[in-house]
Amino acid sequence: MKAFEKVIGYKAIKKELIMISDVLANGEAYGKLGVRAPRGILLYGDPGVGKTLMSNAIIEASGRKAFVCRKDKPNGDFVKAIKKTFSEAKEAAPSIVFLDDMDKFANADDRHPDAEEYVTVQSCIDGVGNKDVFVLATANNIRCLPRSLLRAGRFDRVIEICNPHGEDAGKIVDHYIKQKKFVGDIDPVTAARIMDGHSCAALETVINEAGLYAGFERSDEITFDHFLKACLHTIHNVPLEVLNEAKFNIDLSDPGNIMARVVYHEAGHATVAEVLDPGSVTLVSAYSRDGGSEGFVSYCRGDSDGSVETVKANICSSLGGMAALEQRFGLADSGTSRDLNYAFDLTRQLVSENCVCGFGLHSYFEDSQELQAKQEKTAAAEIERYYRKTKEILAVNRELFEAIASALSEKGVLTEADIKRIKNNCKIVPLAV
Repeated sequence: MKAFEKVIGYKAIKKELIMISDVLANGEAYGKLGVRAPRGILLYGDPGVGKTLMSNAIIEASGRKAFVCRKDKPNGDFVKAIKKTFSEAKEAAPSIVFLDDMDKFANADDRHPDAEEYVTVQSCIDGVGNKDVFVLATANNIRCLPRSLLRAGRFDRVIEICNPHGEDAGKIVDHYIKQKKFVGDIDPVTAARIMDGHSCAALETVINEAGLYAGFERSDEITFDHFLKACLHTIHNVPLEVLNEAKFNIDLSDPGNIMARVVYHEAGHATVAEVLDPGSVTLVSAYSRDGGSEGFVSYCRGDSDGSVETVKANICSSLGGMAALEQRFGLADSGTSRDLNYAFDLTRQLVSENCVCGFGLHSYFEDSQELQAKQEKTAAAEIERYYRKTKEILAVNRELFEAIASALSEKGVLTEADIKRIKNNCKIVPLAV
């Protein structure tokens, strides 16, 4: 259907939505088989992933008149607006009621299953049950919505729209690039990997931001450097003055130099990640900001994300910054609280949910203080083991570790291509966790 050509990527989801649209547009063909259209569908996911775009495509492809309801009135008036919307749709059947951002209909600070707005929506959906009124809704956070509203018979399908990954992200970046003129050396696949997991709206914003930088410089084309600058500023909040005035060539031999510590910290993360999951690092950065220093490593984990092996690799990668400073300077790293929290959270998951240390630590049958104490003790021991393995990875891959740190100290930013070139000139000793 032409209406769905505006939706880039999301092949499997589009196929499902096209089928629903066909039922709405050609109900008589399905009626001969004794089947009916779904009562309604709910599309949910992070802001900017294209839920409203997909909903508008369904409306256009169905050929039905749509009655849109958004929270744009005070509570009492809004309840009346909900009732009016359903009443008008009922009179115009076959039709569609589109409830956009339904999780914002009531106060979203906490769950409000008995909020008047949601009770009204449920009542109105039930009230058009014998009419040909299809209910289409979007939401960012379905945890705000009552279960009774989400059940079959009200919303027969609840579909999660995730941030684009892999091929989908590449197609979206390519689409936005083609809308610009005189684009230079920006490879859509590389750009998509750098921004893996970010929303469609974020992808579009970064490409446009890159064009703004090119225009301000009066450049004849938008280059990869413009894209990288836009990504660092828009996605990673690196100030423009830092990007414009960054000075590198840091003295890595001085443990008192805070930038040297940041460089080695980020190099530690990147080295461990590349040894355990080759090709996963897409961006490494270290920079001075407001008298302090910051840095980050971005990853593109691919389809393997979520496996026990990947979780273990993520734990060791997160410990890489702390291990790097201990290995290089014999110092405790004061900037690792977030890394450690992440590592402990993942380790607790492996212990209590994935039973990597035995079934007796699973929380299925009980959740007593005694069991929690055993889980915490086991998780702490596992973290110690992962930390020793992380230090071993850095020790036996010292050449790669130092090469990444040296390149980062000179450039301030390393891309996936930079990491690949460095690895080609280093001996790498693969290790398993």
